[in-house]
Amino acid sequence: MSDAFEERGQPSLGRASPELLAARAVIEQAKGALMLVYGVDAEQAFSMLRRRSQATNTKLRALAAQLIAELPSLDLAPPELRAKVDYLLHMAHTHTTDPHKGPTPEH
Repeated sequence: MSDAFEERGQPSLGRASPELLAARAVIEQAKGALMLVYGVDAEQAFSMLRRRSQATNTKLRALAAQLIAELPSLDLAPPELRAKVDYLLHMAHTHTTDPHKGPTPEH
């Protein structure tokens, strides 16, 4: 058994089919959206998806895909927020931390 299988009860991604990778990608996207909106960690976000999946008898990947498909219809990123995130994205390299060297000095 691979370490990934033993840790999560799932096969490692190295041998995963493209369909499985796509399903996992959409679940990860949905988790990320829930993490951002609700301020929860990855485990809590997955738990939210799992509970809703079970409560509605809907496959988790289908639920995640629907959530991701409908998010763009919501105005979640007003221009002010986009400008702030754009700045963070452009400046993130000045605040990265190398675990071997410590924080990167600002330029």
